[in-house]
Amino acid sequence: MKDMLLGWGAESSVAERIAVALGGHHGHFPAGQELVQTRAQVNNHGGARWKAWRDDLVDAVIKARGLPDARTLPWNELRLSTTAAVALAGLTTASDWIASVERNFPSPEDEADFDDYLRSSGARAVKAVDGLDLQPWEPPKDTSFVALFAAAPRPVQAVIERLVQGRTEPTMLVVEAPTGEGKSKGALQAIATLVSGLGLAGGYIGMPTQATSHQVLGEFETMLTHLGDSTAVRLIHSNAKEFLDSKAATPTEVGPDHPEDSDVAAQEWFTRKRSLLSPLGVGTVDQVLKAAIRSGHVFVRLAALSNKVVVIDEVHAYDTYMSTLLDRLLMWLGRMGVSVLLLSATLPSRRREELTAAWRAGMLDCVPGGVSALPSSTAYPRVTMVGSGTSVVESTGVSELNRERSVQLEWVDDDDIVNWALKRAAGGESVAIVHNLVNRATTTSDALRTRIATLPASKRPQLITITGQLADGHRRTVETDLRAAFGPGGSRPKRGAIVVGTQVLEQSLDLDFDAMLTDMAPIDSLIQRAGRVHRHDRDKGRGTLTLAITGVTDTPAGPVFPPYLTNIYQPMVLLRTWALLRRKKKLISPDEVPVLIDAVYGPSEAVECPPGWEQAWQRAHERLNRAHAKDTHDARLMYLPLPVATHRLADMTVRPQNPSKTRKSRYR
Repeated sequence: MKDMLLGWGAESSVAERIAVALGGHHGHFPAGQELVQTRAQVNNHGGARWKAWRDDLVDAVIKARGLPDARTLPWNELRLSTTAAVALAGLTTASDWIASVERNFPSPEDEADFDDYLRSSGARAVKAVDGLDLQPWEPPKDTSFVALFAAAPRPVQAVIERLVQGRTEPTMLVVEAPTGEGKSKGALQAIATLVSGLGLAGGYIGMPTQATSHQVLGEFETMLTHLGDSTAVRLIHSNAKEFLDSKAATPTEVGPDHPEDSDVAAQEWFTRKRSLLSPLGVGTVDQVLKAAIRSGHVFVRLAALSNKVVVIDEVHAYDTYMSTLLDRLLMWLGRMGVSVLLLSATLPSRRREELTAAWRAGMLDCVPGGVSALPSSTAYPRVTMVGSGTSVVESTGVSELNRERSVQLEWVDDDDIVNWALKRAAGGESVAIVHNLVNRATTTSDALRTRIATLPASKRPQLITITGQLADGHRRTVETDLRAAFGPGGSRPKRGAIVVGTQVLEQSLDLDFDAMLTDMAPIDSLIQRAGRVHRHDRDKGRGTLTLAITGVTDTPAGPVFPPYLTNIYQPMVLLRTWALLRRKKKLISPDEVPVLIDAVYGPSEAVECPPGWEQAWQRAHERLNRAHAKDTHDARLMYLPLPVATHRLADMTVRPQNPSKTRKSRYR
């Protein structure tokens, strides 16, 4: 291919890049010694006779497709950027897989007339592509919030709607607002508006957990049903196989022109990688983070995200490892001109600056340090918008539901957890207990079950347990029951209820409880968990909005945390959180949220070390620095090179890594 392009007049670097892009369709861009050895075997290239046959074949294809004679075109003027080469490689790979499916293009049983075969194969190609449902999504002409949801927008949603209206270039929005303000629906409205205004193909929404992706999938499908739109929304995550198998094509007998080609490989592409190519998708954030990892066919993932709006939720919840991958992904999305929405309830200002700088650096083809800083803002909630020009930060206000939420803080010993829950439930309340480990949730649930069994039947509260380790079928049943009881418009048990769970209650389900007890956790997690109390209704009859915290013992030398806790969260973050909360009786949301978040995750001087804590404080500080350095290093071993520094396509697939390693730990 390179020799042919050179013969047509292309510059050497352009000819090389096109040849490598096309040659990478088996998953890895050829490079280095592989190319040297191939080109050294000149005597095995078939000589002039084989070259003539190849030229004749190319001429025949060009003529058959009605294209101009390649020799008459100004190849010397052609330039191919890295992102264009990535798109070319993705298109070539997808085309190869589609064409390799025997049932799409069965070989003629006998000699066939070439013109007849050309006509029939053209029709088959159209049918094969149409069957993949890859046609761009067409939003309605009116993409206003009212038109999409038949409801007036909340303050945050109204600002999102106004900012994306009339945009003519790729855009990033960072939306920071309390839980319950409708960030997900605001993102759906933004997707529809940007797809329509920028002529895009669709959007993908990446959620922190599979349960949250199920929830947003329902919101997306409800919106489309309201619009009378039959476009399918793909559910894309590692356990969506049953759903995908019912939708995906089943290829057979792929042409074995390369050892890596097989029926299994084709099926993998059609179920996993092809799903990301679908115009509309909802799944876990892992599916998009894979596009930041050097691995086979990474360019297919990047091409799948191009020409879309990408939404990533709960960006505050990702550790250093995931955040490092996310920053690199944002650089590539910015370079490809992909519009991005980042959603968070509790995002430190420093992190907001890093995220926007990464995306803008990609868009402006520079390093993150080369972009201008965001306008200073202490507002909360807020929406930040960046593009190629001036950045905008706007305060949004909150709905009545979240205005001046006064959260009463209580401190409960581990030994009193069961009594606390039963006392609340005896008054008819529905309470949640959030533990940081599955075994703690199991222990509490067993203890409650034993105590409840001793109560008269008429006074037994309902007990429900949910963790990330439940079997998929059982977990879906539990999630359905929880939504029916504690979701919007839920029935709510009359005799009270106790729901015991892990972090799935913090992030995965839109539920509303009367009170909550939680294990000690970082400030952002505590605020997030408190958002599950009086979430849908602030009726005074429900009592005081209460968040009880357990799992910490105060001492003059500093707080003592259970050993398991510091294996989950960084001690430094816990110490800074406790230093701010230990004497507080109330937490006022949303006013105090940005102050607390920026203090815990801000510079060292943002939280003063209390007297007597010096040794624990120093040890925790050193451990935090070591962990941050290790997680950053581990992520750097995985991720793609900077787009601004990617001159050789082979650097994107060299020393390939496992694309499934998007997290260092899983949600429990």
